[in-house]
Formats: sequence, C-alpha cells, structure tokens
Amino acid sequence: MYSWPLEPFDRPHPVRGYFNDPRISGASRAFHFGIDISAPNGTAVHAVRGGVVHLGGPRSLSVEAGKLAFGYWHVVPAVSHLQRVEQHQIVGHVEAPWLHVHLAEHRSGVYRDPLRPGALTPWNDTTRPHVTRIVFSRRGRALSPAAISGAVDVIAEAHQMPPVEVPAPWHRLPVTPARLRWRVRRGDRTVRPWHLTVDLGEELLPQEAYRRIYAPGTRQNRPRKPGLYRFYLAHTWSTTLLADGRYRLEVEASDLRGNKGRLHLPFTIANNL
Repeated sequence: MYSWPLEPFDRPHPVRGYFNDPRISGASRAFHFGIDISAPNGTAVHAVRGGVVHLGGPRSLSVEAGKLAFGYWHVVPAVSHLQRVEQHQIVGHVEAPWLHVHLAEHRSGVYRDPLRPGALTPWNDTTRPHVTRIVFSRRGRALSPAAISGAVDVIAEAHQMPPVEVPAPWHRLPVTPARLRWRVRRGDRTVRPWHLTVDLGEELLPQEAYRRIYAPGTRQNRPRKPGLYRFYLAHTWSTTLLADGRYRLEVEASDLRGNKGRLHLPFTIANNL
C-alpha cells in the first residue's frame, strides 16, 4: 500500500487514463502500463516509496527498492541518477504540456495496476460501468440481430467515468472497465453460461493480446474528444451450437472494486432457414 505522488498525499486525485487501456499512435497499438494522474504543469511529483533513483531520460525516472520500482513519466527530474530519496521527497515536476504524471508500478518484473485494492491509497470508486452497445459482426461488418447464422464475432462497447472529476480539457472523458463477461439466455433458461472473455485485470497484458481484446474502431481519449472502447467478447462464435430460435445475449462489465453494469440484446439464430 502506498500514497499518492501528489500533495495532498492522503486524498484521491483525478485519474484520466487507466491501466491496460488502449494507447494508439498511427499504426501502433499498445496497452497502457500505468495510470495517468491529472495535475497542472509544474506540479511537484513526490516519491510514493523511498529508494534509489534511476533516470530513464530527460523526462522520466524510476525509484527502485529491490524488486519493487515506481516509474514517473512526463516529469522533469529534480534528482540525480543513483541518488537515494525518501518517501514523499520531491523527485520532479510535471512537464508541460502533458498536464499529468504517468505512474507505473513494477513489481518482481511485472507491471501492476496501481488502482487495484491494496495498492495506491486512498482510492474509492463507486461509479458503475456502462455497456452501451452489443454487436454481431463478420469481417468487420455489423449484422442484423434479427437473423444471425454461421460464425460471428461478438463485440461490446463499454466504459465508465472517473470517480474524481478530471479538469479540462480531459473532463467528462470515459475510462475502461476491468472485465467483461457474457451469456446467452432463452426465455428463463441459460443456454450458454457466463464466460469471462475480457480481463484487463491487475497485470500488464502481453502486446500480442491487444488485437484479441480491442476490436477495430476503438479510440483512446484525446482532449475534449471521448474515446470509444470496443471489446471482443468472442471471435468467430459458432451459432450452430444452438438451435434456431429467439435468444437474449447479456453482457456485464465490472471494475476492480466490484461495480457492475449490464446490457442485453435480443437476437434470433436462423441457420436452417
């Protein structure tokens, strides 16, 4: 458990970018390996734990203590390479024009989500994720749910809003939920039980998983331009596993604090028509 890198240390600060959310630049696609904490340019950044400084360049540094390291990006260092610092000591200042510090926790060789329970504190999130759309798709083209047949991709669009308001120009922009699962119902019966297919979880996902999790059309947030998070629930799901007829697909999104949101989509399987 550790406190915030900004003063006051005992109060949650606005977080505008979540762990494992999409990072898109030209043809590059990647998972976000930390969180982005909003702060005015020039704001002092403090060490969340003591240790030895390692400068990663003119605008980044880490503070290492054994197998645990905390990285700070978009920061002008105020310390020197291999300097020992104490907890809450100033290590740098937020660099213009970034308006945030990227905080990363690297533990035993793995990046971990600072917002997971038992890590960055205090942090309380009671906001409910929203599933806003469910789509059947084939080769990138949306299909009518009135007559679904063959193998289809199942895609859901979902998000939640930060629990602490983020200042302009990043205000009212969505962030990613942590997990999505889905099931299929026919009347009062579950014919395909809950299946967790998206788990952004607590550790950084491998790069090769990006195109399995994020569907085309996904956008990251830009100033005053909300992102769009499109998640693959299934790739080439075979509708022939179920009999023709009317069904309901239910999707649930949740976060690491247990908040949940659902959406359902009625659809008809018509393989034998």
